[in-house]
Amino acid sequence: MEAKRKRMASVEVNSQPRQPPIFWDHFVSWIRSIPRAAILSMVGPSVLCIVGYFGWLYYGAHNLDMAYYGLKKENIHVTDQPPWLKRTNVLDEVFELSSLSRQSMLDSKTPGYIASVFDAHPSVRKTHRVQQMAGGVKIDLEYRVPVAMVGSQRGIKNGQPIYKYFAVDADAVLLDADNFTEDDVRLYITIYASSGAVDTNSKKGKPFGDPRIEEAARLCSYLSPIREAAKISRVQVYPSPHTGRTKWRLEILTTDSGPSFLWGSCPGMEGLGEPLADAKLKQLLAVVSDSKRWTKGMIDLSGSQSLTTH
Repeated sequence: MEAKRKRMASVEVNSQPRQPPIFWDHFVSWIRSIPRAAILSMVGPSVLCIVGYFGWLYYGAHNLDMAYYGLKKENIHVTDQPPWLKRTNVLDEVFELSSLSRQSMLDSKTPGYIASVFDAHPSVRKTHRVQQMAGGVKIDLEYRVPVAMVGSQRGIKNGQPIYKYFAVDADAVLLDADNFTEDDVRLYITIYASSGAVDTNSKKGKPFGDPRIEEAARLCSYLSPIREAAKISRVQVYPSPHTGRTKWRLEILTTDSGPSFLWGSCPGMEGLGEPLADAKLKQLLAVVSDSKRWTKGMIDLSGSQSLTTH
């Protein structure tokens, strides 16, 4: 019974409401004593200051920044375009399809963004430097260079095959067909493959997607400086009868009743015992410079006389 009374007493004591501290009574009384007009005179300017601050931070400062430091197309200077870009203006296309107009040169991320959007253009191989200048920005671009036309047979007319041609660079990247005409085909080395159809589903600026074309394009890039002097007209790709670093062997055909050259593997992928590209090129130029050797026939530069020629 005595224990029960103690528990009841404890409950009654603990159930008593807690009294707020005297400080809060004084604070509330002080607030209530302030006239409403005085409160409004303090709250109103404070709210305006806060709204003005955030308005400037998120709107006014940005607009002022864009007005004085925003990128404008006329203030962007890029490397001069090569002649083959007849219908493409890289700067116009990049500026139109990206958000360059919303970038500020005060932002440390802007140069990296500029490089990325130009790198994404199908006619640009690499953006080497983005340099801020007085009143603008200078961009050093490395444009893609066409090295060959890939022949894709589309039918036969009057007993002759009909080809559609795709321009590619040294990396076998497909270039914009709008910049080339039928007359331009003769200005480049043509590539043909003897086994299997040649075609691509790639879009401009993407790899052609055929290992035969990749190796042939690498050789065409290597031979481009001497194309006219050596009268090189085409590169033919054949399956290689030997196993090694490459599955394909390359043959060079010339014009004006000249010889063809069995090149072998593409530069950088030579097999065991096969001469390097520089040695092959030296031998090819020796033949080109000797009118007595400029006759029809096959000249083996691969160092493997056992290869079957075509």
